[in-house]
Amino acid sequence: MFKKIIAAAAIAASAAFATWDYFPVQEAGKGTLHGGLYYDWHHEWSQAGLNLGARYTVIQNLELSLQGWGYQFWSEVDCQGCTNGGDGLRDLTIGGRYQITPMVSGFIDLRLPIGNDDDGVNGHPPSNSEVSIYLGGQFSMPIQGVQGLSFGTEAGLDWGFEHDNYERGLEIHIAGEMDFAVPNQIFIPYLGLKFKLQLTEDTWEDDKGNEWGADDSGDSQFNLWLGCKFALNPQILLDARLIFRSGDMDGDATGLYAGVDFNF
Repeated sequence: MFKKIIAAAAIAASAAFATWDYFPVQEAGKGTLHGGLYYDWHHEWSQAGLNLGARYTVIQNLELSLQGWGYQFWSEVDCQGCTNGGDGLRDLTIGGRYQITPMVSGFIDLRLPIGNDDDGVNGHPPSNSEVSIYLGGQFSMPIQGVQGLSFGTEAGLDWGFEHDNYERGLEIHIAGEMDFAVPNQIFIPYLGLKFKLQLTEDTWEDDKGNEWGADDSGDSQFNLWLGCKFALNPQILLDARLIFRSGDMDGDATGLYAGVDFNF
């Protein structure tokens, strides 16, 4: 059970961005493809991999997306003589957002455990075999008086379904991001923060049918990221960010992400 909880924390580090972003849905017929590399570490533990995603506005105000898929190169605690562990395909999230008003959106994400859940040797697999739903609302608007400055916010509930006699506690997530498109709109620096609070405890059932609780309701987590996008042209944006996380739920770690977005 301890290995299962550790694996869930490792997965959370590479899935920090559940919805695509916190800003309005694109116009109908427009979409984005993205790909990037991530690297997270804390003391002797580290993980790295490839993250892929796509979104498309099928009709006005309705966006569908595929997120979080890709390939994890490793996720392991370093030790001499050990082979790399925790590699394999990542889970896939299918998302939907609907723009209710110019400033308010609703969203739902369904995470499917299609990735590798084999522990392997000295590794934390990229999947923990859990189906989960993340749903909530978003609010965003430009900052009056400062050209190019805007912020987006999000609040949602993360609910993981029972699997392998284990059920993760219900979580509430509150997040926000500030973006600044400089006047020429070539550089877009941004700063974001996410707070997570566990509302109910993790539970599991042992081989004798006894149910146990982890007594972890009330645990919390802070994720902070600082990044910048660079527009090569209206269709291609480079993206890089530095991520910090601290708390009881996902643990402490530092992360780097570098990727590219293709708009069409």
